Amino acid sequence: MTTSTTPSSTRTVTLPSAPVLIGGVYAICVLGLLAVFVGEILFTDHDPYASAGPVASIVSVGVVGTAALVIAVGAGLALHRTPEHARIGAIVFGALSLLTLPFFWSAAPGIFGACAAWLGGLTRGSQPQAGAARVAAVVGAFVVLLNVVVTVGGVLLSGIME
Repeated sequence: MTTSTTPSSTRTVTLPSAPVLIGGVYAICVLGLLAVFVGEILFTDHDPYASAGPVASIVSVGVVGTAALVIAVGAGLALHRTPEHARIGAIVFGALSLLTLPFFWSAAPGIFGACAAWLGGLTRGSQPQAGAARVAAVVGAFVVLLNVVVTVGGVLLSGIME
C-alpha cells in the first residue's frame, strides 16, 4: 500500500494581518506623504501651486493612492473567500504591483503588493498558497518593502537636499 502526500504550504515568515499591512502602506505612503506636502505649504515659502508643487502632488497622490486602496481591498475581499480565487488574485495583484512600480509615488505598487501577500497567504489569518500564487505573494511583500523604503527615503533625502 502506498500513500500519497501532497506538500503543504507553510509559512516561514508571517506578515501582520491584511488590514494592518495594507493600512500601514496606505498610512506611510499616502497619508504620510500628504502630511509632508501640507507641511511644505505651511512652513516654507515655496509656491504651492507651482508645476509639480505640493498642491498638485497632494491631488495626484491622494487620488491614485486612494483609488489603488479601493480597488485592492474591494477585489481582495471578493477573492479571498475561496482558495482558487485567492490564488488568481495573488497572481494578478503581484503582477499589478510590478506594473505600477513607475508610479511608486502614489503607493499603488505597495498597496497592490500587500494585497498579493494577503491573497497569497503570507499575512496573519490568511490561507497559505503554493506555486505561482506563493511567488506572487513574496514578490508583493518585497514591493511593499521597496515602496515604503523609497517613499520614506525620498522624503528624508529631499529634506536633506534642501
